[in-house]
Amino acid sequence: MQDALLIIHFLGLALGVGTSLAMWRLGMATKDLAPAERAQFFKHAMSLGKNGSLGLTLLIASGLGFLFTRGVSSVFVAGGPLFHVKLTLVVVLAGLFGYSQVLTKRIREKQDPAAAATMAKLGPAMLLTGVAILVCAVLAFH
Repeated sequence: MQDALLIIHFLGLALGVGTSLAMWRLGMATKDLAPAERAQFFKHAMSLGKNGSLGLTLLIASGLGFLFTRGVSSVFVAGGPLFHVKLTLVVVLAGLFGYSQVLTKRIREKQDPAAAATMAKLGPAMLLTGVAILVCAVLAFH
């Protein structure tokens, strides 16, 4: 059971952080496009967000699976303070992700340039948060 949960957890990690990396790279690659053309491109590229949603869902579900199969108290004790930092960062990431979903809806429905500008700043913050979660997880259970 633990191996299956670990595989699901790593798959979620690949989907979640991979989506952030892909969007970051696409943003860099399209800097020279005209604003209208760039906006049109990202209307399609935002479909990658579904991978991020799936990844975050798999991470949270498998993480809860670890907690319940190993015992809540044993995981909290074994992980130490870095595990608590990791959990806090997961909550922060979930909040950032929720905000990105609101911005995505505004961009799709209203073509809101302010939402697009905020989304451009939010992406790197989500990527850094995801990497920080990964580092804390490795260090907590090393």
